[in-house]
Amino acid sequence: MKIARLFIITFLLVGLLPAQGELKQESYWIYTYSSEMKDYQINDIENDQLVLNNGKWDVKVSLDEVEMILSPPKPGLLGQTLGGGVGCWLGQLGGCIIGVMLVPGAYNTGMEKVQAIMYAVGLAGAYYGSKVGGNLLKGQPEVLADMAMWTLDEKKEWIQTNLINY
Repeated sequence: MKIARLFIITFLLVGLLPAQGELKQESYWIYTYSSEMKDYQINDIENDQLVLNNGKWDVKVSLDEVEMILSPPKPGLLGQTLGGGVGCWLGQLGGCIIGVMLVPGAYNTGMEKVQAIMYAVGLAGAYYGSKVGGNLLKGQPEVLADMAMWTLDEKKEWIQTNLINY
């Protein structure tokens, strides 16, 4: 019984870890005439330069160089569906093995407990499988602004109005 409690507590604590990183600032893909920068946050505009941050350091890019700004691709529905199905199946398989090891007399009288463990681990597998599958098979990025023919003032005004949160 102590092993079952330990397993449940560990499962719940590990399940909370992915939720820790969900509160973060919006990131963008920025294409310039000479490079592409993925998953950068737009912080400010200083002297006709865009101040970007990739989570570790600030980068300044001239607004003249900015050609296009895109939002990163969202997780794909096909990947979420396939990942959830495979995760659920593998979770139930693992739950069956764990349940048989944890529940004494599982084949005689404890099958309901084994099934409860299988369902719980199967649901967790479906959740994490849909997360992994959705990230593996992502959709297309959405073009927010194609600034190739824009003036410097138009770029500055659009970025300050739509992307920078003061």
